[in-house]
Amino acid sequence: MKILSTLAVMGLLTFLAVPAMAIPTAPAEFLEMENPYDPEDVERKFLKKAGKIYKRKCKKCHGADGDGQGSAAADIQDPKPTAFNVSGYMEDKQDGQLFWIIRDGSPDTEMNNFGPGSDVNLSEDEIWRVITFMRSAFTK
Repeated sequence: MKILSTLAVMGLLTFLAVPAMAIPTAPAEFLEMENPYDPEDVERKFLKKAGKIYKRKCKKCHGADGDGQGSAAADIQDPKPTAFNVSGYMEDKQDGQLFWIIRDGSPDTEMNNFGPGSDVNLSEDEIWRVITFMRSAFTK
């Protein structure tokens, strides 16, 4: 029994010693960007249209509820898709950081670029709309 306990503790310590994947910080010019849309001032119709973009382009990995459990999430390894609905996650992210990740992708992850000229080809306005939807739907 002592051997099992020792192995369990060693496994836990190994797990805790492995650093978490850090998402790179956006360049300063992105961090200074402000979303032209205020989630608290947009109409319901706006959020509905923005939600459709999210559902078409983001839901597969990040889930309909922003929980990181979309239909493709099981096939994505380390790091797993971000769960936007975790308490505090959206509040801790600047709009420009989110814009940069959506537009240019996130290095060393499965998050590819979705911005203009990419295979997904979201316009900059569509990216801002998605961020507005995410802030409205997933901020706790």
